[in-house]
Amino acid sequence: MWVETHRCAVEGCPNLAAYEAVHYDFDVAEGAIVFEPDDACPTICVEHAIENERRAVGDRRPGGLVEYPYTNQRAAPGLTIYRQLQPHYGDELVSQRS
Repeated sequence: MWVETHRCAVEGCPNLAAYEAVHYDFDVAEGAIVFEPDDACPTICVEHAIENERRAVGDRRPGGLVEYPYTNQRAAPGLTIYRQLQPHYGDELVSQRS
């Protein structure tokens, strides 16, 4: 059984989050990396992550502009990437129960 830690941040979604949504960009002129939680949707469920990618429009590369339905609502250059959240049972990680 899951212990609730994060809900999907999409408005009205009752699902538990499966991913942390992260804004990523690489500045080729300076070599700077942006890797930070998404402001608009820091956690997202599987269904909304899939929809977020299917409905994304734009130049999918570092420095490119991509319009997503749920993430990157400030229209910053770069991409949304997803880091899988680890499910927990009580105070233990699932991988430690095996």
